[in-house]
Amino acid sequence: MTYDELLKRINESYQNMSPQVQLAARYVIDNAEDVALVSMRQLAKEANVHPTTMVRLGQFLGFEGFNDMRDLFQHRLRLSPEDYVGRARGLQRQAGHAFELIEEIEETSKKNIHRTLHGIGADVLDETAEFLLSAKRIYVMGMRISFPVAFAFYYAYSMFRANAHLIDGKAGIAADTLRDIGPEDVLFAISNAPFSRETVQAAQYARKKGATIVAISDTEISPIVSPGDRNLMIRNVSPTFFPSASASIALVESLIAIMISKGGEELVETVAQSKEQLDQFDAYWEDQT
Repeated sequence: MTYDELLKRINESYQNMSPQVQLAARYVIDNAEDVALVSMRQLAKEANVHPTTMVRLGQFLGFEGFNDMRDLFQHRLRLSPEDYVGRARGLQRQAGHAFELIEEIEETSKKNIHRTLHGIGADVLDETAEFLLSAKRIYVMGMRISFPVAFAFYYAYSMFRANAHLIDGKAGIAADTLRDIGPEDVLFAISNAPFSRETVQAAQYARKKGATIVAISDTEISPIVSPGDRNLMIRNVSPTFFPSASASIALVESLIAIMISKGGEELVETVAQSKEQLDQFDAYWEDQT
C-alpha cells in the first residue's frame, strides 16, 4: 500500500470509524512526519486518544498493528522529506536546473487544477455558487498561505456583491468580525493541513451560531467541516517547500465565474458601478503618452 492509497482508504472508511479512531486518523493525516518519528504513546497523547486506539486504527486500515502502518510513513519520509527545511534543501540540490524545475511546477499545477475541478464536478460547483448567492452575508477567511486565495475570492466577489466580510486577523480582531454571524450566513473558509488554529476555531464558532461552512480544504476529513457543511476538496501537491495554491485559485475563479453567469443584467450593472468608482479614484495606471 502506498501513502496515497492509505489516505484514500482513510477518506473512504472514515464515517465507519468510532469517534476515537476518527480522532487518531485525523491526527496522523495532519502530522505525517510525527507518525514516522515519534513514539506511539506520544502520538496518542498529542491526538488525545489512548495508545490502543492507534493500534486499532492500524488494524482498521488493514495493517497488523500500528508499527506496520508507521513503516509506510517512514518510507514516505525517506523518499520525500515533507518538512520545510528538508524541502528547501531538496530544492537547493536542483541548482542549475531551473528549466526542469519550472517545467515540474507547471505540470504539477496543471494536474492539481484538473483533478480539483473535475474531482468536484460542474454540478457541485454550480450548486455551491447558487448557495453562496443565496447567503445573507459571506464571511471569508484564510490564514497564512491560504490568505491570497481568501482575498482573491473576497475582492472579486465584492465587485458585484456588498455582503462579504474579510477576516484577516489584523489587530487580533478575527473573533470580533464573526460576532454577528448567524443561520443565514456562510463562512467561506480556506485551510489545508497543517490547519490554521484560527480558522478551525472560527469554523467551530460559526457552526454553533447556525452558519454553514463552505470550505476549500485538501482532505475530506478536514477539521473545518462537519456533516451539513460543504467541503470543496482541492489537490495542492507541489515540488516546492509549501503547498501549491494554483488549484485553490482556479476553484475560486470558477465559483466567481459561475456566480456572475447567474446574476443577470443587475449584476453587470453593479460591476459597472464598481469600475466607475475605481476610475474616480484613478485606481489603475494609464499611460498618458
